Amino acid sequence: MQYEGVPTPGQQEIPNGQNLFKIAVLFSLLFGAFFAGHYGAVILQHELVGAGWAVMVAKWGWLLLCGSLASVAAQGLGVLAHDAVHKVLLKRLWLNELVGGIISAFSLLPFNANRQFHLAHHRFSHQRGLDPEQPLHNHNLLFAISAGSLIGLFLQYRILLVNLFTRLFERRYAAIVLKDMVYLSIAMGSYFLLIPLTGMVLEHTLLPMLLTLPLFFGVRAISDHYGLPAIVREKESDEGDGSRESIQVQQEVGGWVILTSPLLEWLWSNVNYHEVHHKFPYLSHRYLKQAFAATHGQLPYVVADGYLRNLWRHRQRDYYHG
Repeated sequence: MQYEGVPTPGQQEIPNGQNLFKIAVLFSLLFGAFFAGHYGAVILQHELVGAGWAVMVAKWGWLLLCGSLASVAAQGLGVLAHDAVHKVLLKRLWLNELVGGIISAFSLLPFNANRQFHLAHHRFSHQRGLDPEQPLHNHNLLFAISAGSLIGLFLQYRILLVNLFTRLFERRYAAIVLKDMVYLSIAMGSYFLLIPLTGMVLEHTLLPMLLTLPLFFGVRAISDHYGLPAIVREKESDEGDGSRESIQVQQEVGGWVILTSPLLEWLWSNVNYHEVHHKFPYLSHRYLKQAFAATHGQLPYVVADGYLRNLWRHRQRDYYHG
């Protein structure tokens, strides 16, 4: 069904220039945070006098602040790579795949393995026992926030390794496996080789990001689906030989819409309109807010005001809260 105010796949315009500009801004924020973290830590070590523990607290307070900024940027790159997974980051498909693969790797995700994982998530979104994201979040809240991102990385790299070691010589998988390895090599080479060559140390650059990124991912991802009843799909056989089945959706809302600041909406490419994305997965992120406004009175949504406020509500809930 088509809704007024929601473009069809052919009507939407992919924002090439805006997306490339945002990628440049996010990379600048990422490496700027590395630069500020390293040289700020060096200055603190040389200029502060007094107890060693005080210097250490000041230094790591600064590093974790810079690591948080780097995590915000890495998360933003990952969300844009999500647009590329749906082939709506850039108009030319080869450029969509190339740029999407690279920015995905800088957010630590193998692009094509992530695509396999994510499209399965769309197919079985918030369905108990079927959704591949269930192992990330189907825990108590603190564990889901702290460990969910690590579980997600493990699952996606497991897909990559399965493709590499069991499907490398299959025509369908050979190219995407090799591309993922190239994309990850570019990102890991930049992180572990080029950064040290500039004189910055990994303890002041990559490590603070790795320490803070799981928390930033967890807080954001909790407000994708956590705390909503599972979507139930009943299979009913037609009368006769039972060879055909119809699927009936019993519960239609499996994701949140989070009202947040315009800056965070821009940095994270409207991922806060998560349920809108699930209802219209072909849309570029630029249309999600528009689609929500156009369909808010016609389609069911569950809306919350702010990530942290919604997180507070979840303290007494579980993943499939009903």
